[in-house]
Amino acid sequence: MIPEPKEFRLTGGKMAQNAVMEEQECSGIGREEYRISITPEKIRLEGGRGTGLVYARTTLEQLRLIYGEELPCMEIRDWPAHSYRSFHIDCSRHYFTVDELKKMIRMSAWFKQNYFHWHISDDQGWRIECRRYPLLHKISAVRPGDHFGNYDSDEGEDRYYSRDEVREIVEYCGRFGIEVVPEIDMPGHVTAILAAYPELSCTGELVEVGMKAGIFKELFCAGREETFTFIRNLLDDMMELFPGRYFHIGGDEAPKERWKACPLCQKRMEEEGLGNAQELQGYMCNRIASYLQSKGKIPIVWNEAVYGGNIDKDVVVQLWTEDKDHQIRAHLDKGGKAILSMVEHCYCDYPYGMHSLKDMYELNMNPAELGARGGDSVLGAECLVWTEFIRSDARLEKLCWPRFAATAEAGWCGVRRPEYEDFRRRLTALFPIFEKYKIQAAGMEEWDPDEETAAKQTAGFQMNFSSEERDEVRKAQEDI
Repeated sequence: MIPEPKEFRLTGGKMAQNAVMEEQECSGIGREEYRISITPEKIRLEGGRGTGLVYARTTLEQLRLIYGEELPCMEIRDWPAHSYRSFHIDCSRHYFTVDELKKMIRMSAWFKQNYFHWHISDDQGWRIECRRYPLLHKISAVRPGDHFGNYDSDEGEDRYYSRDEVREIVEYCGRFGIEVVPEIDMPGHVTAILAAYPELSCTGELVEVGMKAGIFKELFCAGREETFTFIRNLLDDMMELFPGRYFHIGGDEAPKERWKACPLCQKRMEEEGLGNAQELQGYMCNRIASYLQSKGKIPIVWNEAVYGGNIDKDVVVQLWTEDKDHQIRAHLDKGGKAILSMVEHCYCDYPYGMHSLKDMYELNMNPAELGARGGDSVLGAECLVWTEFIRSDARLEKLCWPRFAATAEAGWCGVRRPEYEDFRRRLTALFPIFEKYKIQAAGMEEWDPDEETAAKQTAGFQMNFSSEERDEVRKAQEDI
């Protein structure tokens, strides 16, 4: 089974064909805890008053896939090591239909993931109908071409999710105990938004929705009060659609060139006693986070937002790069919480030769660099797929599956999960589940490529970036 149950015991004998099924929601166990008892006469499922019964049913489905209808008698008791077990899909760079998202959600639920991080806004597109600011779906969702990597096409992108479609996704997730976590990235990765509302930038100049990968220099102006009014109104509009606890506000890859040259941003820094542009980002993040908290939300940011050293401790930080100057550790030492999603262990848009299934499975859930509080501060883990170079459902599914399953077990089992070869054996036995749900997963021979194959895949992936583009990204990263 995946994830591997914490307590599993065969008790002898087999279930009779006429065995009855019982289900009970229990108040005396954790909300995600479940228990299964199979005797010759009866299958009994018990679950906490949350998603426990959902997970019990999922495990029973796995058992039937393994054993058929002649189930052996057994006792199972299981609960997650971490409360936050997430998968992320970027629908800004390339749009994926509601039906395709449902396939990905259903498969993720089968492995007991409980959060869907939905990336709906970036430099290359805004993807949700917005009642308060309709230019977002009329202008920011429209891209005249696709020039990501070595792909060069005038094929445009002009699709977005209607409000009814968003509600449909949220409702569908809810059936499986999955909360949708929307992300509106800011203050960077906002080129598409500024294409519709350029007055929110430092220069006020008209920009186009991005058509390439990379780090863009356009930011929300932190010195304009109108920027914060816009963000609050936008958040209100989106919170009507997303009732969950968490809301992601980005914060990554925000070069400070515009802010350093902007009189309004410099004035804001002086008025607020901020020593540098990183602290200005922390100030901006705190204002947005405070508004979300006033609405009962828990804000999440990428780790760069912490680098100013002034982020409120109640803002959750999502790690994807190294801990620069131990700022993340300092945030956790103050009582902050973290979600683990380091590139080499969690990013599924790279070929298997760069991030193998084994790499994904061996994510360290208690990294030493986070300090003594690290383990207690980790909410869980997230597997991610960015879609600059993914244009089809088949490609999306092959890159994500079965890697999403590896991160799911890491989050559920934590530091005490079985060895990788044990996971691989169990995954091989359960592989028919992908066919059942019509997921085009990578074949077993692709999971852990040999050195020669890995080298070829790495070289092919690197062809997406010219030397000039790599230089631009490197310079931008130095100014984040």
